[in-house]
Amino acid sequence: MFVLSDRVKMLAGSERSQRPMVIPKGAIRLEMGEPDFPTPAHIQEAAARAMRDNHTHYGSAYGEMALREAICTSLKRDFGVERKPENVLITSGGIAGIHTICATYLNAGDEVVLPDPEYSAYADSVSLFGGTPIFVPLKDDFHIDFSLLEKSISKKTRILFVSSPGNPTGRVLYEDEVRRLARLAVEKDFLLVVDETYHRLIYSSTKLLSVCQIEEVKDRSILLNSFSKTYAMTGWRVGYIVADEPLIKQMVTFHKTMTICPNVPAQMACAAAAAGPQDCVEAMRREYEKRKILVTQKLNEIQGLTTPPCDGAFYFFPRYEHALTSQKMREYLFTKGILVRSGTEFGAGGEKHFRICFATSTETLEKGLTRLKQALDELT
Repeated sequence: MFVLSDRVKMLAGSERSQRPMVIPKGAIRLEMGEPDFPTPAHIQEAAARAMRDNHTHYGSAYGEMALREAICTSLKRDFGVERKPENVLITSGGIAGIHTICATYLNAGDEVVLPDPEYSAYADSVSLFGGTPIFVPLKDDFHIDFSLLEKSISKKTRILFVSSPGNPTGRVLYEDEVRRLARLAVEKDFLLVVDETYHRLIYSSTKLLSVCQIEEVKDRSILLNSFSKTYAMTGWRVGYIVADEPLIKQMVTFHKTMTICPNVPAQMACAAAAAGPQDCVEAMRREYEKRKILVTQKLNEIQGLTTPPCDGAFYFFPRYEHALTSQKMREYLFTKGILVRSGTEFGAGGEKHFRICFATSTETLEKGLTRLKQALDELT
């Protein structure tokens, strides 16, 4: 048997990597952050057309020009900002974007500030590329505690990652939070990376300020995004980075070494998604909002749960009063045929929480939440 590298050992030891691979028959899956909708037909057809037209060879390391232009069009439509294709790097999914940022800007001993709880891939990537994650607990409502955050920033701080809408919390950062983060990035001289993967999945009257709308931080901010959630394209593996041209030129060096170029037909499909009709996105968002209302009602009926609101994305991150740790709670619910994500997968601040995803059918949600209530009632 060959000896594993220290990097793989580190990843294998993370809670993120220890989720069950074999799913019991009849289990209700509330753990996967994946839309249950098919990829819209006009997007599928764009990929098929690209293959028929023989767009099946190596592409640009920066990404196909048609897609980079389409993303610029979408930034103008969604946020009112002007960007050029030179400000866009296409990556092989959002995860590859995270790895590209960390590989490009981290050396051993460099620190990266991460809200806690927060999307677990950030910490894994920071550690993989030699950095040190610095976890900063969020407030009870999952918004940023700036008194703690500012104390956590040091001369070794190179990057701050944050997602908005948040995974696993469903929280959307307030406008003044984003602006305050931008000011700190300028004052303390670090890169501000805002993952806006769920930016089209916003509910009620919630408003999102994108980091790309704050011009004063343009030279040290990175917008990270993906087509996976907005357009139900998780398997297509296309994401993108938006940043100043000098940053893009720095980051393409690692990304092209890792992957040469992203899948070209998939990129052409994403170009059709970004620049084409958006009614499919709104239809999915409306359906998610209906499910969100249902899940809110069902969770509020379960004794011992406190459930913060979901403002965006498709997650709830309830807190429970039972004695079990988050990992043990996940394991217990697994034995009851309910799959959830452990809160501590997302950081120590997720203790006594679990994450559920409502990007599945109403029938599945009703059945799963009934089963969840029964399982938790048995612990009371």
